[in-house]
Amino acid sequence: MALPKMPSRKVNKVKAFKIQPWTNKGQGHKTIAYGDSGIGKTTLSCLAPNPAFIGIDDGGRMIKHPVSGEPLLSVSGVETFQDVRDALHSNVFDEVDSIVIDNITELERLGLAHTLATVKKQKGDIAANIEDYGYHKGYRYWHDTMLLILSDCDRWVRKGKNIIMVAQSTTIRVANPGGEDFLKQAPELYHDKNTSTLNAYVSWADHVLRLGYSHIEVSHGKVGSTNERAVFVHPEVHFYAKSRTISADYPVVSFNKPSDASIWNLMFGANHAA
Repeated sequence: MALPKMPSRKVNKVKAFKIQPWTNKGQGHKTIAYGDSGIGKTTLSCLAPNPAFIGIDDGGRMIKHPVSGEPLLSVSGVETFQDVRDALHSNVFDEVDSIVIDNITELERLGLAHTLATVKKQKGDIAANIEDYGYHKGYRYWHDTMLLILSDCDRWVRKGKNIIMVAQSTTIRVANPGGEDFLKQAPELYHDKNTSTLNAYVSWADHVLRLGYSHIEVSHGKVGSTNERAVFVHPEVHFYAKSRTISADYPVVSFNKPSDASIWNLMFGANHAA
């Protein structure tokens, strides 16, 4: 009796791996810029190379480019979290060099609404709020929703586009295993000891830029007046900041007028196209 013919099995071709220099050639930079409302985050972002905005809030509509005097360029019709993802999956950014999401603090709120609308409870019911999932599950679902944006942006980074995410500033409590907990200034994204969208975004970024005042003096409990703004590039114990390319010789970079593009000159070179 003849044996039955065995089905042919598809053999996947193995990739040819090789060792080569690990560089950023042909890819963009990933940046988070954060600070208090009105400190100049949107103005600074529009000085980056050839930018277009995804405006989550409407503050940018009041701002003109500090050099050209022209309105900022933005994607129209973006209202929901899915709109942001759809824009990032379209070809609308093919002709620009930098994509600015302004801002991710508001985007996270849209992400919460998206999570509640699309992630059902165990029995298929719609959750009334983030706590309604039970056992801290809702915060993990919300976190996973926000991670989708990072993968969407990575697609553009690999195509050579820069991603700039603007965030509001907040103060978080940091657990200190060696002593007392302490406060730290950070981009305003969800953070607790179990789930942290903040940590995920900070880890993803090549640069985390804190916008603030270059000198603040406190005397008898009162803050001294100053209007000298600056970009803090490298971290201190009380705030988040980092850069994978800007030398530690530049812990603080000038931003003393709206047209001051010093930080982008350091990041992209003095001849970048703003």
